[in-house]
Amino acid sequence: MGAGRVPVGRADQKRESSRRHFDRWARRYERDAVSRWLATLQEAALDGLALERDDRLLDVGCGTGAAVRAAAPRLDRAVGVDLSSAMIARGRELAAETPNVELHEADAEALPFEDGAFTAALCTTSLHHYPRPECAMAEIARVLALGGRVVVGDWTTDRFAVRVFDLLLRRLQSSHVGCLRAGDIERLLTAAGLREPQTRSLFDGAYAIIGARKPGVAARRVSPA
Repeated sequence: MGAGRVPVGRADQKRESSRRHFDRWARRYERDAVSRWLATLQEAALDGLALERDDRLLDVGCGTGAAVRAAAPRLDRAVGVDLSSAMIARGRELAAETPNVELHEADAEALPFEDGAFTAALCTTSLHHYPRPECAMAEIARVLALGGRVVVGDWTTDRFAVRVFDLLLRRLQSSHVGCLRAGDIERLLTAAGLREPQTRSLFDGAYAIIGARKPGVAARRVSPA
């Protein structure tokens, strides 16, 4: 699991690199081929939450908030957070006519919400940018209500091709921290106090969608499959 961590002294540097990277991408996000393809993975992860009308959704690393906008009309509350101020600004423009959307600039390791504020949480294709993924997962677990569920999606080094790509990104993209194995992500979830991780593998194990729940009453089913 150490593959996803960086020394404490470099964490701020990695976060700033990530902020700059996504600030540059914000204006063309949701329009270029890469982000449109990533959106299909996000949609699959969102489906795994099996959202209901009274759910309160938090999307961590939301980008321009596509998943939040898609879910908002049928939920009690729909919130997205992202480290990139430009992503959030663009997301607010896109959500101008969509009710019930909240977008906030925030670090995944310091979510600006009360304990138990949400019943469902989503985090897709952003975990590999987090300097301390265990801290981010602990924060997600903190803001989940008892019985709440989370779905995390990301590239995994279970496949050789992803291991090679991961090594290249570590050298070429300053915002990239490192991809993990699916089992490492499951252990992050359980270390944060979440239970019953279930994994759906895509592209022969190159990408994983992993669901888990916070123990408590009235727990709902989470199904990444």
